[in-house]
Formats: sequence, C-alpha cells, structure tokens
Amino acid sequence: MRLLPPQWAAFVVLFIDVVVIVFGFLTGSPLLPRAANLVLTVVSIALMFGTRLWSKGGFGYDSFGSMWTLLRRTLPLWLIVAATIAFWGGIFLFAHPLLTVDDIGSLDATANQRGWVGLSAAFASGTLVYAGIVQRAADSR
Repeated sequence: MRLLPPQWAAFVVLFIDVVVIVFGFLTGSPLLPRAANLVLTVVSIALMFGTRLWSKGGFGYDSFGSMWTLLRRTLPLWLIVAATIAFWGGIFLFAHPLLTVDDIGSLDATANQRGWVGLSAAFASGTLVYAGIVQRAADSR
C-alpha cells in the first residue's frame, strides 16, 4: 500500500520530530528555536484538521467489526507499530515535564522543546493512521 499525500506530510513531520528529539537527548541542548517548536506543533495539528476536511468529515467503520480489524485491513503492520510508538511516545514526552517539574517556568529549553515536539509527534502519528483509514475504508466500500 502506497502512502497517501497527508500521510507523507505527517511522515515528514514525524521525521523532523525524531531528529529534534534525538539531537536533544544526545547534546542536551535544543535544536530548534522556541518559535519553531510552536510552528512544528501547529503544522501537525493543521495536518490533522486538513485530513479531516480531505476525508469529508470521517468514515463509517461499523462494517469492519472491531477497530483492530479495521487497522489491519487498511494499514500495513509497520505503519501501525510506528504510529503507536510515535503517539504514546509523544504523549509521554509532552506530559512528563509537566508532571515532574514544580514550576513550569523552571523548565529548561531542551525539556520545553521535547514537550512541544512530543505534542507534534502525537498529532502527526494520528494523522498518519487516520488518513490511511479514511481513504482505504472509503476505497473498500
């Protein structure tokens, strides 16, 4: 199965997220300026909303039975695994600094960047899965 245009865009955002996260862990300093983190997050959220508009509002998956059956029929296994890791990893990277720091103002720049990039990764991975499901579910009808 070929990746669809919204999936390619989400894949590019996820690649940038991974590079930023790995750079931050290896060097201990942020790769992007503060404004770029916000832009990356806004782009991934816009991708999700754009995919929703592209799919004309959603899909009906009741004919597939369970959600797992829908995923297996519409997406390759590697994409399901990658998106799951990116989604839950992104949620963790976003929530961890917020739950472990006493004062939000005391977050260092690298932890702040990991939080924003984690949120971006969560939305981009959701777009990756959602775009594949809606398109292929529509194709199978």
